[in-house]
Amino acid sequence: MNWSTVKKIVHTALYGLTTFAAQFNSTTMSPTAEHLTNVYHIGEEVATLATSLYVLGIAFGPMIFAPFSEMNGRKMGVFLPFFISIILTTGTASADSVAAIMCTRFFSGLFSGAPIVSSGGVLADLWNPSQRGTALVFYAFFVVSGADFGPIISSLLSEGSDTAWRWPLWFIVIVQSAILLVSIIMIDETYVPVIEARQARNLRLTTGNWGLHAAHERYKLDAKEFVTYHLLRPFAMLATPVAFFIALFASYVYGILYLVLTTIPYTYYQSRNWQGTVGTLPLIAMFLGLVTGGVLNIFWNKRYAKYLTKNGGKPLPEERLPLMMMAGWLMPAGIFVFAWTSYAKIHWIVSFIGIFLIGVGFETIFQGCLNYLVDTFTKFAASAIAANTFTRSIFGATFPLFSRIMFKKLGVHWGGTLVGFIALGMIPIPFVFYRFGETLRRKNPYVKLVS
Repeated sequence: MNWSTVKKIVHTALYGLTTFAAQFNSTTMSPTAEHLTNVYHIGEEVATLATSLYVLGIAFGPMIFAPFSEMNGRKMGVFLPFFISIILTTGTASADSVAAIMCTRFFSGLFSGAPIVSSGGVLADLWNPSQRGTALVFYAFFVVSGADFGPIISSLLSEGSDTAWRWPLWFIVIVQSAILLVSIIMIDETYVPVIEARQARNLRLTTGNWGLHAAHERYKLDAKEFVTYHLLRPFAMLATPVAFFIALFASYVYGILYLVLTTIPYTYYQSRNWQGTVGTLPLIAMFLGLVTGGVLNIFWNKRYAKYLTKNGGKPLPEERLPLMMMAGWLMPAGIFVFAWTSYAKIHWIVSFIGIFLIGVGFETIFQGCLNYLVDTFTKFAASAIAANTFTRSIFGATFPLFSRIMFKKLGVHWGGTLVGFIALGMIPIPFVFYRFGETLRRKNPYVKLVS
């Protein structure tokens, strides 16, 4: 886009805030699970569904809204579903039955999938390849930091009464509405085919020449193409080793993120008797870890930009992996530190360090996987990201359902150790792809099509 840097930054920030708010909503009901069990006399697992169903809805959003944004433009493709999500969250806040809460949460998550998946396309519209890596860092930061702050604010607003579980939802409705209003006023369309179609329509009206049409106006998305390219292709990609193992790695660490976000208040209550908002304060350590991981990614992207220039602008996916290889192990290390320092006799700062390391490791792995998929599939990057979003959301939805039971049965120490060892077992994945990735990519049918 031939826009000023300031305008690009403003658009990136506003789309990022939209994604932040959608992700914030995903964990905003996590601290209110106990209130739901008391008010509606349901089990903890059922109450946890308020979080899991929202994240599960996000899993299916990309399949629907990615083609919608390509037909109607990024602005319409993001903010119309975002508005519907706000309406559904209003429905959750005013619901008077468990069924209504769960139903509105799922569909709110489904429509929230639009900003989460389509905002990545906005970055591709705005920034050239050498700048896009840094922009993707900020996008990924908005994705995960929103989920990180959700429990903190929600716990603060819902303390004191079981009936206060609705207040965090009304808060996010207000925040999302404000973001929506500002974005509608300030954001311009970024998708070039839609811009050209609008220019052609204006020329027809001003010149009277009805033969003027943009190529995009002749394109119609039929049912066969929708099913083949937007519903089936992401799943077909997951059948290839490159997409499967990278998506598996990203999805597992994403599941761990939601496991940590939803169980930290419980673990600190059990080990240190930290209650209410105090029990969510360890998530600040996670946030600082995410920031640190983001800074590391920015520095690595500057180095990658030099490789990109030397290679004539052609992406080098394997050069996205060394940072993941160097810092990815911090995530399992942080899990072990957190698990085995959760004793009252050990100062809380030590377990905070473990959570900080989890954040650093997560951010480097998550961002590295995202960049690797984009650089590998380029033309089919939207489908690759849709596949990754689907799998990671499935993990993010299911991990909170068993995490509290696991910690109750095994204890924080051994439960955390189990999760840490599985994460440790996945650390070799970037090393394998660094060594054999180019060979695997040459055999991938989608990479062949791009080539």
